Amino acid sequence: MNKVIALLFWAATALLGGLGASQAMSATPMPAAVDAQATEAPKPFLKERETGWFWYKDPQPEPAPSKKSDSRLDSHTSEAAAAKPPEVRMYEKFKADMVEARIVAMFNPTQANVERYVQYRTALVRLADQFAEAGQRVVWANPQYDFTQERPVNVVGLEAYKQEQAKLQRETLERLAKGHVLYFFFRSDCPHCHAFAPVLLGFSRATGIQVFPVSLDGGGLPEFPRPHRDRGQADALGVTQVPALYLANPSTRDVVAVGFGTLSETELIDRLVAIANPSASQYVDAATPVRSLEGFEP
Repeated sequence: MNKVIALLFWAATALLGGLGASQAMSATPMPAAVDAQATEAPKPFLKERETGWFWYKDPQPEPAPSKKSDSRLDSHTSEAAAAKPPEVRMYEKFKADMVEARIVAMFNPTQANVERYVQYRTALVRLADQFAEAGQRVVWANPQYDFTQERPVNVVGLEAYKQEQAKLQRETLERLAKGHVLYFFFRSDCPHCHAFAPVLLGFSRATGIQVFPVSLDGGGLPEFPRPHRDRGQADALGVTQVPALYLANPSTRDVVAVGFGTLSETELIDRLVAIANPSASQYVDAATPVRSLEGFEP
């Protein structure tokens, strides 16, 4: 009984305090700049008890776009569709119809539905065949589009191509033998260096391109028993992996990387020919940067 009386007394005190505060607020003049909505007295909680403590009202719906903006968007879309070539509109319709026919046939594979999809697929294959044949005719009549002119695929043309490439390789290696050397960076305890050294020595003797061996640890190899010690060449070129091979021109101090690791003689020839002969694209040549070895010539 005492607890009930205490609760009633607490409720009455809180209610009287709220009324007093509301009267004080109503008696205080509000600034004219305050919004009218802010001056409205909040509704008592007892009249809003249905909402509960954790009730969140839905936000006001956003105003619908005006019909004027919709008409502008529709006109813009129609103009864009009208600007497309008729072939593009035909393709879009064909693609949409074919996708629809495939889905229908997939979920309802009756004879009529499957046949309808097969008709679209057959038409697509015929269009592709017609396009491929027309493209081939264009290549026949315009040799600038025919890549087989540069690298033939038939036996006769391929033989002529091989002879031309052999001539280019021979002339390139003869030119390199007159004014270039191969920087060979290695370590005496590197098994890959021991495996690559005989290949490089045989290539040097066959082509006449001199090898400039540089040992990073001071030791030698059976094929190169008296190598040069590294005097800063490796740091200048950023050599971090051996064996490393570079093509250098002592007269111009230019040096370019040939490759790393164990290379075959065929790989050596192909890479040297590609590096020594400028490409048709400057981006291809820039992929193999030329550096300077000023002061580190053999």
